[in-house]
Amino acid sequence: MRSSIREDILETLYKEKVTGNSAVPIGSLAILLDRDAPELGEILREMERDGDLRLSPEMTITLTPRGEETGGKTMRKHRILECFFSEMLGMAPETAGKEACTLEHSVSDEAIERLGNYIRAPGGAGPRGMRRAKRWQVMTLIEGAEGDTLVISCVRCRGPGSRLHDLGLFPGTPVEVVRKIPGNGIVIRVKESDIALSPEIAASIIVERPG
Repeated sequence: MRSSIREDILETLYKEKVTGNSAVPIGSLAILLDRDAPELGEILREMERDGDLRLSPEMTITLTPRGEETGGKTMRKHRILECFFSEMLGMAPETAGKEACTLEHSVSDEAIERLGNYIRAPGGAGPRGMRRAKRWQVMTLIEGAEGDTLVISCVRCRGPGSRLHDLGLFPGTPVEVVRKIPGNGIVIRVKESDIALSPEIAASIIVERPG
């Protein structure tokens, strides 16, 4: 079983990668996680031995495919939990984020899959009648590829949420990924209008592939 700190590391590195920063200095990671660099060093060396990441001689960190998969799953768990607590239960965004950070390490893949289905169709069929979606079909907008057509499941932005609503970015809205600019954001098409989003905002919008 992975420890919570290992999953926090992989999740943070994954977030950095999808926003255009694939090689993260250990000092920057320590700041992002609010931990001491020497403390992280030993953990990172263990994770390198386990095949989750690679450490360069300059002490920059890159994810392996195995680490990227775990980091992506952990981030999706966090986003779905945070969306549920905030949008469905009405919790303050800061509280929802803290609760998501705690639960993302123990909640099962099946529970997240069912919770994602419920968020997309609240009040629908219960567990016995719920249609099973493809595992990890849900992702964040920043992970979409150019040309993808996706459907917004949840908008979970702390600051500019009202602006996104003004732009028509509601749950259920189909969007097309027009182009991605590494490190500088993503351009999407919504109802024949092109909209540029920062990597941070795009990573806070949960989407799914239709069908």
